[in-house]
Amino acid sequence: MFLEAFICFNCGKKYSLPIDKNLNSCLNCGGILLAAYNIEALQEKLNKEELSRRKLNVWKYRELLPPIKENNIVSLGEGGTFLHKCEKLSSKLGLKLLYVKNETTNPTGSFLDRGSTIEVSRAVELNVNSIYCATSSGNFAASIAAYAARGGLKCNIFIPSERIKELNLGKLYQIIAYGANLTVDEHYKNELSNLGYSISPLNPFFAEGEKTTGYELCEQLNWALPDKIVVPMGHGEHLSMIWKGINDFFALGLINSINVGMIGVQAAEFAPIVDEFQGRKIKLQPPKTIALDLAMEKPLYAKLALKSIKESKGTAVKVSDDEIFKAMEMLAKMEGIFAEPSAASTIAGVIKLLNEGQIDRSETVVCLITGAGLKDPASARKFVEKTKEINRIIAGVESKRFTKKLGETKFKLLKILSNESYGYEAWKTLKNMGVNLDISSIYQHLAELEAMGLIKRVKTEKVLGKPARIYYLLTNKGEELLRKINI
Repeated sequence: MFLEAFICFNCGKKYSLPIDKNLNSCLNCGGILLAAYNIEALQEKLNKEELSRRKLNVWKYRELLPPIKENNIVSLGEGGTFLHKCEKLSSKLGLKLLYVKNETTNPTGSFLDRGSTIEVSRAVELNVNSIYCATSSGNFAASIAAYAARGGLKCNIFIPSERIKELNLGKLYQIIAYGANLTVDEHYKNELSNLGYSISPLNPFFAEGEKTTGYELCEQLNWALPDKIVVPMGHGEHLSMIWKGINDFFALGLINSINVGMIGVQAAEFAPIVDEFQGRKIKLQPPKTIALDLAMEKPLYAKLALKSIKESKGTAVKVSDDEIFKAMEMLAKMEGIFAEPSAASTIAGVIKLLNEGQIDRSETVVCLITGAGLKDPASARKFVEKTKEINRIIAGVESKRFTKKLGETKFKLLKILSNESYGYEAWKTLKNMGVNLDISSIYQHLAELEAMGLIKRVKTEKVLGKPARIYYLLTNKGEELLRKINI
């Protein structure tokens, strides 16, 4: 075993193995725990020739990961993602060389599968039969649910009610399809006792899986580094762990330098890490961005991400929703990669930094594309709205399917939303109409109707001591559909 201990990056407190299964952060200061390995012993075991003989995936680096018995490993084939040379996009941007590390090809379409395989494998190693996570990230919840299913573990997912309204439908469908028990409630923390093993992005075992992105990049670039690596930042752990992975390889003598600038990207509307990097006062409002997985109110790895950016002499940038959407379109149409908004933020960041002169056009740049576009049907729908003929065809197909798939509850909800109403009020009205459903289900119905283009948000009303009320109303498409069908 090459893992020796976990060490707090903030205060230096050392935690010898084995650590308590519920230990996620430093007991002394709350800091992030980083794995420390026996480098001298590893140098005798690992070299370029040995690694080149192994298939490219997360577990090829098993000596540099927490020890898990082989029969306890829960894997869906994660890692080994393609490093895509973007010749057309490079030419368009006037950049010497642009690569994208295409993490959309991971099993659940997200880079988070790298962490999930480690964390869920550890749960199996600990002989637990139930896991749970409380998260506001749809990608994280979907990934954990998939690996729990693979490992034969019961899985409970808790998502705050204020975030479920914004959750991309593709991610919600994934969670449900994998058989997880989903609870939507702003008071979910009261229900977390006795639910088994807790899984969090803060867990040091989970984070260790994410550093394998850095290992793969070094190998795929022939044991060299690009000038810049550009990474989306929600909690900031992926950027931090890629930098840790690069330093691991340097310590082992597998690469000759660590001369690469780490660049973190966040959405302009919600960018606490970037604001702190730029020395700006952080004023957080409720997130209003299409890149919701970048909008973490309290980024768990903020300090470590900032340290990684500064150590690597990198930078941090924020991009607008318009810039992100243009980047999505360019990446899809020029390179054949359909990324979700949070993932495409890296391309938007490169464009912005090129225009500002912070990336030189003679440099080699790698962008991380961390999640698949089909996870976000609402953003996908915007692509066809620009082309009238295609929009007309799809609208015709959709209208036929609406009548078959909407169901009685949604039709009644459409009738209610002929006038402005918010979730709780609509739920009470449905109840009076004889439709009994859980309060959390109403937000799923609203999200689906909004994604279909049948309803729209018209205003938000703040209520003292309660979540903000979002009012909905029929769109023209919704009004037309309601006229055609008599409930």
